[in-house]
Amino acid sequence: MNVSNTCFAVAAVVGAILSVCLSADQTLAASNGDSLFDPRAAIAASRAIAPDGIDELKAVEIGGIEQWVSVRGSDPANPILLFIHGGPGSPMMPVSWTFQRPWEDFFTVVQWDQRGAGKTFSSAKRQPDTSMSIDQMQADTEELIDILRRTFGKDKIFLMGHSWGSILGIRVAQHRPEWLHAYIGVGQVVNGKRNEVVSYQETLAQAEAAGNNLAIKELKAIAPYPSSYGATPLAKTMVERKWVIALGGMLYGKTNVDESIFRALSPDYNDYDVGSTELGELSSIEILLPQAEAVNFDDITVFKCPIYFFAGAHDRTTPTSIVVEFFNRIEAPQKDLFIIDRAAHYVVNESPGEVLLYLVRHVRPLSRNNGNY
Repeated sequence: MNVSNTCFAVAAVVGAILSVCLSADQTLAASNGDSLFDPRAAIAASRAIAPDGIDELKAVEIGGIEQWVSVRGSDPANPILLFIHGGPGSPMMPVSWTFQRPWEDFFTVVQWDQRGAGKTFSSAKRQPDTSMSIDQMQADTEELIDILRRTFGKDKIFLMGHSWGSILGIRVAQHRPEWLHAYIGVGQVVNGKRNEVVSYQETLAQAEAAGNNLAIKELKAIAPYPSSYGATPLAKTMVERKWVIALGGMLYGKTNVDESIFRALSPDYNDYDVGSTELGELSSIEILLPQAEAVNFDDITVFKCPIYFFAGAHDRTTPTSIVVEFFNRIEAPQKDLFIIDRAAHYVVNESPGEVLLYLVRHVRPLSRNNGNY
């Protein structure tokens, strides 16, 4: 049975329905003076948590600054799953409404806007922090985990890192394995430089196979990619990523990634937050992407907590071939690699049903065994 649901297809249908409803409501409003229909309120109502569940959206002090988290779950007894978003600077919180609600029946799901991202960037009055570093954001992650452990009385949590967030996830899994039921990597980064080499090679090959002369021309124009010495210029990376997206290596079967409409409909965001997200992405990429390119986990061979990887078969952003190599050589109390055929880089958005089914059947039971793997 195929339980996959493509979040962007679902959200497009929701958007269309809301558009029709909005049009109808505007007609009614014109005739009787009533206030206009509010799509955010409708989405909030559709994902309401029962009164005995957890539904919190709040700022907490992490690393000396105000950072925003969303904590949602139907049953406080469920294990906690902390999602570390990618980017850098691309929060998952404002698009989580498109896929997360079923997850909240099995986990207390925590979405966190990292420093420089989303609502946290709003709280910083949109001032970029040029001192941001991987070390600092790993420390932020560990501080948040400890806050969650103490607040909810849990010795351990599940940690899920996506793309950029998977860099932080691996580092935490190495440093604080005793805090984790398991680490779950999605679009896992293993070696930043090799990631770019393989991404470029696979994207150029895809362009040649498709006979896309413009893509071939622009990709060859940025060679050598990545740069042989030092950090790769951001302008080159943006060209490479443009064609990764256009040739379906970011979202399977899609030629663009436009999250703005989904962010604009988020019940957790206001218009200012949506604007902050766009600005925060730009500044975070400029500050942190060179650091991400220098990441190298090749020397890591042993983990002291269970390790799970989700990868899209068509991911050319963090190429799945590199993840497979990494998975095959690491040791962990338990490990598994789940490759999803009809997905690329945004596995949890593209195939949320398949991901959840696997999490519930194979990963969630670890929360009941008290570390006996």
